[in-house]
Amino acid sequence: MFDAIATSAKRLLGGYSCAVGLIADGQMRLEAFTPTNPAGDAVMKAYYPRPYRASTAQTIARRGFEEIADVEVGSNEALRDYARLRGFRGQLQVPLMLDAEQIGWITVTRAEPGVFVRHHIQLLQTFADQAVIAIQNVRQFNETQEALERQTATAEILRVIAGSPSDTQPVFDAVAVSANRLLGGLSTAVWRFEGDTGYLAAFTPTNPEADAALRANSPVRINDLDVLASLNKGEIVHLADTEQGPVRLRDLGRLRGYRAMLFVPLISRGAPIGFVSVTRKDPGAFDPDDVQLLQTFADQAVIAIQNARQINETQEALERQTATAEILKVIASSPGDVQPVFEAIAASASSTHAAGSSRPQASRMAECKLEQDGFIGV
Repeated sequence: MFDAIATSAKRLLGGYSCAVGLIADGQMRLEAFTPTNPAGDAVMKAYYPRPYRASTAQTIARRGFEEIADVEVGSNEALRDYARLRGFRGQLQVPLMLDAEQIGWITVTRAEPGVFVRHHIQLLQTFADQAVIAIQNVRQFNETQEALERQTATAEILRVIAGSPSDTQPVFDAVAVSANRLLGGLSTAVWRFEGDTGYLAAFTPTNPEADAALRANSPVRINDLDVLASLNKGEIVHLADTEQGPVRLRDLGRLRGYRAMLFVPLISRGAPIGFVSVTRKDPGAFDPDDVQLLQTFADQAVIAIQNARQINETQEALERQTATAEILKVIASSPGDVQPVFEAIAASASSTHAAGSSRPQASRMAECKLEQDGFIGV
């Protein structure tokens, strides 16, 4: 779109060259231009990005355009030198305005000095309006596409949760992969807290050496790192530049190739039970939308953990009740012989030990049988 505007504006205004740019982070950045000659094109590319001067832009915006009939007369030295290298004398610039804010510009130059006729100025302003409409359309499309991707990722993780209600590992893996992709991360990791220790649950790989270094950090004592201590308080943690952070994270960042980190805790019943972290190659803070998205993934991980706990607790209770019923059946079928009861208790306690069956319950049942047969108190 920018290329088409630059080409059409140059042709219809009889220009020497045309350039289209956008303003971002206080910088004027070149997006498209019509070529002239290799040396002049190299000068054009080297001229940008340039600092955005709001005061000058406001003056241009109020008028709707800025015209320089001859850059050799009254122009600043930088523009004059640039024009000589590029090969033009006259210049017309119109701003790209969105909601009373300048978001870019279009510039048409001419090889000879002279003013632009009124209808040429109006035509370039029309091109500027069309560029703004196109930018809005692209932004809306990208925002819709991004929202759709995030909703799809959320739905995918929910499907994983539904498909593995008693197993958290597939969910952790899906959270790591989806968060890394949608947040533009270099790597993502999911950690679990157990007591005062953190354990690596899932991560996206980078390279074998770096992955081995990450695994070597698990387990880790929560109080050994200020970042983990903050997460254990339920706080979201940003590290805009790991070079300025804890030595341990700085060294790991150098090995794994990242400079920025975002940590979001996993909160269950008001208590932190782990965290999700995303890293990026370049330093800089994460956008609020990225933080909110990672919070969504963290919440989904918590749902998976809670589901697994409830299922395992229900399964454990069922196993205990089944074991109790089996022993009671043996007691009922051997009223005068304790040996089958002892054997059934031993077998049941052994098979349900992993589920957490308690010895006191089995011991009490043995006591009941002994009392029934008159052994206790004799």
